[in-house]
Amino acid sequence: MESSGGGTAPHHFVCPISLQPMQDPVTAPTGISYDRRAIERWLADGHATCPVTGRPLALADLTPNHTLRRLILSWEPASTTVAPAAAPSSELHDDPGLAAIVAKVMSPDSCPADDVLREAAAMASLSGFARRCMVRAGVLTRVLRLFASCGKKSSQEAMMPTLDACLGLVDALDVSADEIRRLVVDNLALVDALTHVLVTLDSGSLSDGDVATREHAVRLLESVTEAADAALLDRLRPELFRAVTAVLRDRTTASPGATRAALRALLNACGSGKNRALVAEAGAAHEAIELELASWPSSPGGSSRRVTELVMALLARLCACAEGRAAVAAHPAGIAVVAKRVLRVSAAADACAVRVLAAVCGRAASPEVVREMARVGAVGKLCCVLQADCDPDVKETARAVLRMHSGVWCGSPCVSAYLLSRYL
Repeated sequence: MESSGGGTAPHHFVCPISLQPMQDPVTAPTGISYDRRAIERWLADGHATCPVTGRPLALADLTPNHTLRRLILSWEPASTTVAPAAAPSSELHDDPGLAAIVAKVMSPDSCPADDVLREAAAMASLSGFARRCMVRAGVLTRVLRLFASCGKKSSQEAMMPTLDACLGLVDALDVSADEIRRLVVDNLALVDALTHVLVTLDSGSLSDGDVATREHAVRLLESVTEAADAALLDRLRPELFRAVTAVLRDRTTASPGATRAALRALLNACGSGKNRALVAEAGAAHEAIELELASWPSSPGGSSRRVTELVMALLARLCACAEGRAAVAAHPAGIAVVAKRVLRVSAAADACAVRVLAAVCGRAASPEVVREMARVGAVGKLCCVLQADCDPDVKETARAVLRMHSGVWCGSPCVSAYLLSRYL
């Protein structure tokens, strides 16, 4: 277990399968990290379990571990004792084909052709070494600038193939929000180009290629909204939120990864108070509840658990505004599905779900909403929260709601008066 420079890799940098330092670490729901190529090869060979723990594992359950990847990249130069870390030019010298592609992408004389961008994306998707070399050579910066400039041109429809090729390469480079943060600052042109792509793809039926382009755009939007400052978030347009909400609505062609990216993008955007109302008006609360209803009927696991946590977090943030609270209360299954997830997913989901119930059933709640809380079992779930090993703040939020409407619920045949009197 040595690096190319001869230093011994820390054990948490080493893939349990290849026993080599990881180039592209991904983490399974079990908490074990693997090199992407090694674990994908393991699953492709017919295995369906985590090699270390033996628990069930599918390809869709793997999540890129950007933090570990940055730590490994920062360790590699420091661990080299024979010579300093190779410069991009010397790295590229070892692979003439890669060097030629990078030279074409970075050429100052002309914009790279779409075929060149797609060839670069194919190389990056197959090799962590190629990805690192491209990022260090400035390919990411070059392609994002090209993408933003194409989005500003008047003939945007004619530029869609180039926008598509740019998105494919950016997605293949698989960079984190931290890595693109400096490129996002006050970059409204990049956001406008993403808005154009997503709105265009939302306007008609999608081919297989369009579905992939939309997923790449949503994943980039997730990173952009995570890296963006408040000023840039405030400039996001309503049509962008409608297009991203359409990804949640599309449960036929949208992949689980695209759905999670759309949820995260909306969640990041809701960090701005102005955007919460716009996201709610786009129908995100309704579609998030519909997504949760369709995702799993009973106990969650793997990717369904992560979707539930994101849905509850998004609903909790939307319920900070009147439009969001009204949307949750207006959905026929809104209160019921939130209550059902309490104490069945994770502590993070519990905290968000209780916040949603507290917001929807606050002092301004209508009598019908208060009665529905009892009818669908939400009151009973809040009582269970007081008995469970939950965070004290979550318990206090549940207790406050129960006290607020105890006079109504004590007389309801759907609620145990004994439970209310015991825990209030």
